[in-house]
Amino acid sequence: MSDELPSGWAEVSLADVVSQPRSKVAPADYPDLPFVGMDHIAPGGMELLGSVPFGSMKSNGGLFLEGDVLYGRMRPYLNKVHRAKSAGACSAEFIVFPRSNAIDGDFLAYTLHHRAFVNFASAQSSGDRPRVDFGDLAKYEFALPPMPEQKRIVSKIDELFSRIDEGERALERVSKLVERYRQSVLKAAVTGELTRDWREARKTAGKPIESGEALLARILTARRQAWEQAELAKMQAKGITPKDDAWKKKYKEPAPPGTIDLSELPEGWVWTSVEQLCFVDTGATPKRGTEKYFKDGTIDWITSAAVNESVIRSSAERITSAAVQETNAKVFPIGSLIVAMYGEGKTRGKVSELGIAAATNQACAALLCGHLDAAVKAYIRTYFEKNYAALRTEAAGGVQPNLNLAIIKETVIPLPPLDEVREINEIVAARMSQVVAFVAEFPSWGKRSSALRQRILSHAFAGALVGQNPADESASALFERIAAERPASNTVATKRGRKLKNPA
Repeated sequence: MSDELPSGWAEVSLADVVSQPRSKVAPADYPDLPFVGMDHIAPGGMELLGSVPFGSMKSNGGLFLEGDVLYGRMRPYLNKVHRAKSAGACSAEFIVFPRSNAIDGDFLAYTLHHRAFVNFASAQSSGDRPRVDFGDLAKYEFALPPMPEQKRIVSKIDELFSRIDEGERALERVSKLVERYRQSVLKAAVTGELTRDWREARKTAGKPIESGEALLARILTARRQAWEQAELAKMQAKGITPKDDAWKKKYKEPAPPGTIDLSELPEGWVWTSVEQLCFVDTGATPKRGTEKYFKDGTIDWITSAAVNESVIRSSAERITSAAVQETNAKVFPIGSLIVAMYGEGKTRGKVSELGIAAATNQACAALLCGHLDAAVKAYIRTYFEKNYAALRTEAAGGVQPNLNLAIIKETVIPLPPLDEVREINEIVAARMSQVVAFVAEFPSWGKRSSALRQRILSHAFAGALVGQNPADESASALFERIAAERPASNTVATKRGRKLKNPA
């Protein structure tokens, strides 16, 4: 810390200005209090996202009162800080700093939120689930302004942060508008509205168009041929030469979808199902305890989390050929569409494409499209992107609802003629390129606002955000006054030799 402190400021440690956290309390003692868990504060956030009744919890928690400051001690780099606006209980993963006469609560919260403190706290912990305790943080040193100046600084930070908040809200509104536009394009694409004028122009010009029904017939033929080629390759690999075509009877023709409750389609379109268009399969998770399935693996193996990328080009894990031979894991070719059947958050229902040959776990449905025209495959992906929300509602189960292969196979798709499919893809690509370029900027805007907040805090804690007032009671004088009101046993010494008492 610099020796050049602003007028009236004092160099202190956290232990000088706050007291030890209170003892834990049982849910039965305060069942009606709101309970704050780690998930109730967003990473890098200072506001509560919600709470649950403390009485619904099984473990003891920390008690906090209005004005106390909560600091997330697990993974301190997540920077979770909140000043309580009312009493409540919190997870043991929070350190509760009680109100203090030596430091304004909001000033303390902003101090803990500052990048300098985050870096300090992070350096005090290590491991996969790093944690800090009060003793680790108590030695943090910082410059403390006079109490009136603390309040002026907090007021100015609040003012500047509120402007940033408004900018972020505006960005969120824009983000929603962009997503609404994206969905409108996708809906228009798969309902025929996007190519209405194209169809009319072709009709007026008298240009013939192969119907969607004719396209589907060709796809079904190609699908059967692909199956036969795959089956024949399997037999040949085993040294089997079929004597006749009896084996071809094993092919199961996919049933057409029921169309009674489906809407009317544009002229030339036809209803079909995913199973009619593609082969649908899934993978497996080889037994983790079997070393030969994972050690020195060379085969990419993905989970449903991979679909968060538009094209899957790498895997977090690899499995061995033994895993493929001895379990239900199987390798799917480049170009296969991958649909997440279950997963946390927004993952379920998302679609991606394999940019590598890879095996999957059972949470993924693989749509094998090698027999399809590339334009048809792109159109199928467009339909899944449009149908994302509706597909999620098909999931069944308890805490984490799941999709299954039957739901994916039976998904009904409106199929246009091939020329119209290509026109749809071209228009969608052109319009989506604008969306993609715009959305790509969102993360950088978020980073800029976060960096701006940290610059504001840095200026504030350097005494450069508001002016000093000579009439303010200095921080040293405040400590002396507090010391006079406390027993001598609480006295602690600062590095500069002042005698300070714990003011809390």
